[in-house]
Amino acid sequence: MSRAARVLRAIVYFVLLIGLQGAVTSLLTRVGVTPPDLFLLTGVAYALRLRALPAVLAGYGVGLLQDVLGHGLLGLHAAGVGAGVLVLVGLRRFITDSGVFQSILTVVGAILGQWAAFLILTYWLRGGLVTVDSLVHVLPWELGLTLLVYPVWNRVMAWGLGARPSAEEEMAA
Repeated sequence: MSRAARVLRAIVYFVLLIGLQGAVTSLLTRVGVTPPDLFLLTGVAYALRLRALPAVLAGYGVGLLQDVLGHGLLGLHAAGVGAGVLVLVGLRRFITDSGVFQSILTVVGAILGQWAAFLILTYWLRGGLVTVDSLVHVLPWELGLTLLVYPVWNRVMAWGLGARPSAEEEMAA
């Protein structure tokens, strides 16, 4: 595939990401349900496709895009997605190429990294970013729905961002 086709696919992917995340967030928050985090899953895609430093920087950039498009503290989701990617970079050696265990470990690791960053920022900023109520009501919905959509969204990410390298290709690099 040519470089222009790859760039066009990435652009279409990000337009789809922004539109779908916005629509799902709008629909689900009206009924009191936290939506899946497709931006975090995009950071996951970079964690599984790039070397450590570029992956963390790409994850931070994806989170910063989420912050710029959304509302709230600028840099909060950037730090969260970056931390989720950082956790996955550490777990990458233990993640196989496919399977249910790999999917669960990937999503749970990324969400735990994201929420750990949120907790650290809550303490540092002395704010109410993460409360017991958000841990009880927001985190389970986000974790469950993100786990649910990961297999389908993983295929979309493979189309838009390129296939994930196999374990043999990663060891050869």
